[in-house]
Amino acid sequence: MKLVPLITGLLVLTPVTAFAQARDVHDGPTFEGVKVGADIDYRWTTADHALPRIASNIDKKKGGIGYRAHVGYDAQLGQTLVIGAEGGIGRGGKRLSAASPTGDYTLKPRWTWDVSGRAGVLAAPSVLLYGRAGYSWLRVREQTDFRAITSSDLGTASTKKGILFGGGIEAAVSPGLFVRAEYNRMNYGEGQKSSKALLGVSAGF
Repeated sequence: MKLVPLITGLLVLTPVTAFAQARDVHDGPTFEGVKVGADIDYRWTTADHALPRIASNIDKKKGGIGYRAHVGYDAQLGQTLVIGAEGGIGRGGKRLSAASPTGDYTLKPRWTWDVSGRAGVLAAPSVLLYGRAGYSWLRVREQTDFRAITSSDLGTASTKKGILFGGGIEAAVSPGLFVRAEYNRMNYGEGQKSSKALLGVSAGF
């Protein structure tokens, strides 16, 4: 008769345990799935090249606040590996200028957009360390104001493009909610570079 309470206890405990395990798996953090989010950053723009129209050079670096929206997808492979892809669009940065006896040159960063892939490992079940590599585009407006004449260059807009690389850390603060800190470098060629340190938040689906 001692087996009756034992069997009864097992019958009660088994579904409770199974439910708890299913709840842990479902409610626990996972990096798999679609993510949509926003970043705020501090970005530095660097220009180091000749300015033939005013026979001068620009060698400047300035930083300013920027912002970006992103959407991506991550796949979690096994217990520790995460790979994914992401695209984003943003704006920000400070105007660069160079003065010479001939005229003044200004370069204003405008919109940026990018596509990249990332791969990382889970340092803890809810903490991801990752690297990123991809491609970035930067829209800039350049203008020259000449001193010797009363007119000025109305300015031209152009798109720079180049490689993007960096890395960061992302944490799952709750199921479906992620925060990140990241640093990126972009090399657009011809002496034009950019870098940024960002903080972001993402919602996972």
